[in-house]
Amino acid sequence: MNIALERKTPGTEKSVSRGRGGIRRLWKEHGFGYMLLMPVVLYILIFQFYPLLETVRLSFYNYSLMNKKQGITFAGLDNYTQLLFNDEHFWQIFNNSLVWVLGSTLLQFVIAVPAALIMNQKLRARGLWRGLMMVPWVSPVVIIGIIWKWIYDGQYGLANDYLKVLHVIQENIVWLGSEFWVWPALLLTATWKGFPYVTLMLLSGLQGISSDLKEAAHIDGATAWQRFIYVILPLLKPIMYVTGLVSIIASWTKFEMIWILTNGGPGYSTGILPTYLYTNAFVYFDLGKGSAIATLSMVLVLIIVVVYAKLFGKENM
Repeated sequence: MNIALERKTPGTEKSVSRGRGGIRRLWKEHGFGYMLLMPVVLYILIFQFYPLLETVRLSFYNYSLMNKKQGITFAGLDNYTQLLFNDEHFWQIFNNSLVWVLGSTLLQFVIAVPAALIMNQKLRARGLWRGLMMVPWVSPVVIIGIIWKWIYDGQYGLANDYLKVLHVIQENIVWLGSEFWVWPALLLTATWKGFPYVTLMLLSGLQGISSDLKEAAHIDGATAWQRFIYVILPLLKPIMYVTGLVSIIASWTKFEMIWILTNGGPGYSTGILPTYLYTNAFVYFDLGKGSAIATLSMVLVLIIVVVYAKLFGKENM
């Protein structure tokens, strides 16, 4: 019987002890920080990562709380094929989501750029005006949604009253019940709610631009418009890129405003993917289909983010 004895060379023992010593030294230097991070890591794993994986798993099953006798049965890709090829509302709702996200984001920038330029000037009571500007953004979405629903009321709303006083319209408009007027109303509300955040981000970028550059351009004879186009705007592009990305993701995932104002109606004309998910999962209790909608929504927003990064990322990083 041969017994092979492993000999430990001095170099091997030194490397093992050095590795153990490195771990101990690392724990001694950063162990307290790791302990402080542990609750956050556990929170992310339990309340974000696990629900995400469970949602993806449920998307491959038929699981309806309205039909408990059926139970949970494996469906494979059936939920996805039904949504993509047989659901008459899915692609309309996807197009609505694009209108909601891209429309509100673009309009917020259209308002925020001049607002940031004005707020960057030496105004009297500048702090007060900046604080008032932030009111829509910091106000709860539910309260804002209810207020705007009253404003858009077809019989007693302030929107119709003011437009009649200005002789813009003669008869009341049912803003939230008309397929023609509902999207302008929703986009106006989303723009009013979200533009202060974009303004604040652009204002922080403007304050980081050296006044020497603007003064040099002014001495060279550049007009205010030329200074904005050739000096200010190029320096703002990186922060505009990041702000646009954050706004797109936030608009894609949040649906409270649409749900409060229209519930996705009339019909499905203002339904977006989050409202469609909510309706299927928590109104009709079809958790399998709802999970498939959530998974598709996540994939689609990732595609949009990748396309956005490809189009605007290289020149702004």
